[in-house]
Amino acid sequence: MSLADRIAQSVIKKYNELPKRGKPTVKGKGAQTKEEWTVLAGFVLENTQTSQLECVSLGTGLKCQHREQLSPYGDSLHDSHAEVIARRALLVYLIDHFQDIFTKQDARYVFPRHLQLHLYTSRCPCGDASIEPLDDKLSDSTSEQPKAKRQRISQDPLSIVRGHQDFDSLGSLRLKPGRADSIPTLSMSCSDKIAKWNALGVQGSLLAMLMAPLYISSIVVGDLYNHKSIDRAINQRGVSALAGKDLPRLFKG
Repeated sequence: MSLADRIAQSVIKKYNELPKRGKPTVKGKGAQTKEEWTVLAGFVLENTQTSQLECVSLGTGLKCQHREQLSPYGDSLHDSHAEVIARRALLVYLIDHFQDIFTKQDARYVFPRHLQLHLYTSRCPCGDASIEPLDDKLSDSTSEQPKAKRQRISQDPLSIVRGHQDFDSLGSLRLKPGRADSIPTLSMSCSDKIAKWNALGVQGSLLAMLMAPLYISSIVVGDLYNHKSIDRAINQRGVSALAGKDLPRLFKG
């Protein structure tokens, strides 16, 4: 079994061990049957010395609060997409196991070289990574799928596109997707957030005060996999954006 399959299996196995409460179900009977679904994501630690894998965090979800639901007090969770939930759970794991995992080197703590961090997601991350696969899927559909008109938020010099609109605008920053008639969200897409993690690490600002940046070694994608799109959205966009710019020595340039 390949490493990618083992990583996916590790997350799915951990998910299956959880109680049924909150998981997608089948509702109704006959013609009224409706199958619920969601996206599953998880982070897996690999010990390269022993080849052992451990799913240390996971999350499910597809929803996100729109801009009128945001609390002025910062006490609500804006983004509940699976990848973001899994990363929040990863931070809890790293804090709880900080002294067991990290070793001190000079003035900072570092992640052991024999450990690697992998991300699994059952569906291609929303945003730029999934635009081409979704466009291909809609083109192959026998039913006509109306495409919403493009809605851009101008933020010179960057242009941010809403969700699944403007399929021709590849490489753009995008907000979380939603129905064309829904109130827009202010949360960036998972593609954009993972691209940021690739540049600055997954550890967040709190842990960054103590440790060197922690980077994802690989990303395993299930549905809507398109290598070219994922590489552009998660890797190449960051390389292009940072070209000629000097990041602090700790970060990947």
